[in-house]
Amino acid sequence: MRKLVIALIFLAFISIPFFSGCQSKQLQEENASLKSQVESLNVETATLNNKLKDLDTENSALKSQVEGLTKEKDELAKEKEELTAKVADLEKQLAPKGKKKK
Repeated sequence: MRKLVIALIFLAFISIPFFSGCQSKQLQEENASLKSQVESLNVETATLNNKLKDLDTENSALKSQVEGLTKEKDELAKEKEELTAKVADLEKQLAPKGKKKK
């Protein structure tokens, strides 16, 4: 009986490293796979951050352009109003005065 227990203990000591080695190899492969995924996500994040910076720059440029065009539109609208008023004044001046009705 004692020899059987010693044999089982000996067998356990021999087989434990084998099973843990299998788990260790599996864990190493899983770890490598996860590291690869993390690296891929880091590259994708960097790419998206660069695109975001480019879009922010483009957005700022477009906002400036819109502000400039809006200012120009307002100036042109004011100029149009002034010219319309001048045309109306000229029409009043050129209109025949005192038309006689029959």
